[in-house]
Amino acid sequence: MLNSLPAPILLDIAILFTALAWGLGLYLVDKRVYLFASLAIGCFVCLFGYSVASLGAPVWAVVAAPLPLDVLLLWYVLRKPRKIALAYVLIWAIYIVFHMLLSSLLRYDSLVPAWRLHSWARLMRPPFSGESSTR
Repeated sequence: MLNSLPAPILLDIAILFTALAWGLGLYLVDKRVYLFASLAIGCFVCLFGYSVASLGAPVWAVVAAPLPLDVLLLWYVLRKPRKIALAYVLIWAIYIVFHMLLSSLLRYDSLVPAWRLHSWARLMRPPFSGESSTR
């Protein structure tokens, strides 16, 4: 559904949901709202991943390449190792939930390109949901 949109809009959606995941994770750990930092990190991380993908890198490299950047930017914002570790786990948990919801409900796979879930959502529908089973 959403994958039919133009590439710049898909990138904007990925940036917004990445920023939202970072903002929620940082808030849960530090009890402060990091609006600008979350948006900046969302832009940096998504644009870096998009740049790696545009170079023709394998999908695992597109997912793994932003990880050092994630940790560096997280250190820049929080500066405490315990908060950094907790925030990083929470951010990824939130990000995975966003990806599962967007991919299975709206067929949007740009958050984690290597993990496409819309075929999983079709398998999880109850039988006799009004759709034909001859696909």
